[in-house]
Amino acid sequence: MSIQTNGSAAEDARGFWRGWLPALLGQFLFVVAVVSLSGPGRLDIIDGQPRYEVARSLVEHGDTVIRNPEVTFCVLPGRNGQRYSCYRLPQSLAGVVAIWSADATGPRDEMRRQFFFVLTSAVACGILATFYALWFRRLGYRPISAISWSLGGIFCTPCWFYGTSVFDDILGTTAVVMALTLAWYGRQSKPRLFAGLAGLALGLAFNCKQPLGLFLLPVLALTVKQGETWRSRLPRMALVLMGLGVGLLAYKSYEWYKFPPGSTAEHARLLAQYVPAFPGNPLAGFLGLLLSPGAGAFWYCPTLLLSLLGLRTWLREYRLFTQALLVACAGFTAFLCCLVFFKGDLSWGPRYLTLIFAVFWVFVPAAVNAHGWRPARLLLGLGLFVQLLGLSVDYHRLYVELRFPSGFYQGHPWIYFHPRAAHLVNRPREIWEILTETQSAIAYSPTDPPTAAMPCPEFFERGPEAVRKYRCFSSFRPWWASMTFLSPHERPVDLGSTAVLLLALAASGLVLMGIGCGRRARLSQAPSIREERPGVQEATGCVRPFKVHAGAKRR
Repeated sequence: MSIQTNGSAAEDARGFWRGWLPALLGQFLFVVAVVSLSGPGRLDIIDGQPRYEVARSLVEHGDTVIRNPEVTFCVLPGRNGQRYSCYRLPQSLAGVVAIWSADATGPRDEMRRQFFFVLTSAVACGILATFYALWFRRLGYRPISAISWSLGGIFCTPCWFYGTSVFDDILGTTAVVMALTLAWYGRQSKPRLFAGLAGLALGLAFNCKQPLGLFLLPVLALTVKQGETWRSRLPRMALVLMGLGVGLLAYKSYEWYKFPPGSTAEHARLLAQYVPAFPGNPLAGFLGLLLSPGAGAFWYCPTLLLSLLGLRTWLREYRLFTQALLVACAGFTAFLCCLVFFKGDLSWGPRYLTLIFAVFWVFVPAAVNAHGWRPARLLLGLGLFVQLLGLSVDYHRLYVELRFPSGFYQGHPWIYFHPRAAHLVNRPREIWEILTETQSAIAYSPTDPPTAAMPCPEFFERGPEAVRKYRCFSSFRPWWASMTFLSPHERPVDLGSTAVLLLALAASGLVLMGIGCGRRARLSQAPSIREERPGVQEATGCVRPFKVHAGAKRR
């Protein structure tokens, strides 16, 4: 890869700090604010309750013991007979910052803390957008194009929905995209530094979900340069592996700390009460994730079609990286297909595929370049529309209405082909029923406090009557709509002032993006990035310029 710089280094640095950096900050604020406004304001899944309790214990006691006796989901006896969560640590560490922020900006209150805990996913979504923008910028896109495509990667894919949820998918997704972006930067400058950082990001991804370690393959592929010897490549590859190794060591150390040898005698018996992960039905899993109305990838992320259209260009121009990425994605998807809960349990669409949608987003601009804007506008619009449908109504409503028990999919791997079990099929009906509902709810939710996670379905009333009884099911999902049912002293935050604050942050983000992109264009010329075409240098001994994608500007 060769880089031609126009103007002095000082001028370019001035352009970065006065232009591109404010644009990135504005984008971050905008995404965090909009995603925060789109969320439920409460722990939307039972998985989030023990993760929150770990964060709470870290703040109050400096350890990860689960002290709340009412929290039992995925909690097991461990060191000194105390109770620990089976879940991993990253989201709880983010929750520590959320709890500190909640206590620093208002009265110390568990509902307020839980409200802030939910916002950690919105922050992760903002970080994801930032790394998208950095990646597109490094590919040669103008600042405004890089910002626009990165915003599309959030709001036209399920990343938006899972940025509002306490499921940890958005954290793992952000870590993988961060690793790929850092490795891409290492192709141009400071390769060893960026290789080490990419490895550490992979280690973070592994701590979110162990199978994400598969994405070591595309990161390693990015450390390979055409025409150089293996001896030159090995130090960079070793640094990536060392970074990942740090993540593995952190993961095992935390597990050994919670559950040292001799403390796990009762675990097999206690875990038997939960749905087993294996063995699933791989054929049902694959076809379900591909085609079913309840979990089909193309239904819940229409922009995936654009990604596949752009894949051909990337296979031609970045062959090794793209092939490695496809192998990692195929391995990850094959693992999901073998799970009993391949969809991602109670969730909107194929939750576990959020990562695939995110890493494939980088192919979308190439599809626009090859096929024009006509099909792209339709699919981008459909992607945005589907995400708005998902954010509109609580996804538990359908399961409560149908009286589905916990683990309803166990023994019924084809259930997501039934239209009644498909959120996307039922969502228009649910919206219409909310708009025309005349009966008032008598309670906000089956939980106390109202920001706590929903208990397992067996522990509260289910059926159409329960949907009408509880406000969280019979109203629209965003907190500023559903929580108006609560009296002021029952609300986690002041709804009006919080909404105004987030709207102001979103508006400020828009202003910063506009100012930053404009300054970047006026103050300096960015480096002219010319990308090696795979195999060209090896065959001819020279580097030919890469044909930039739509929206990019040849410098």
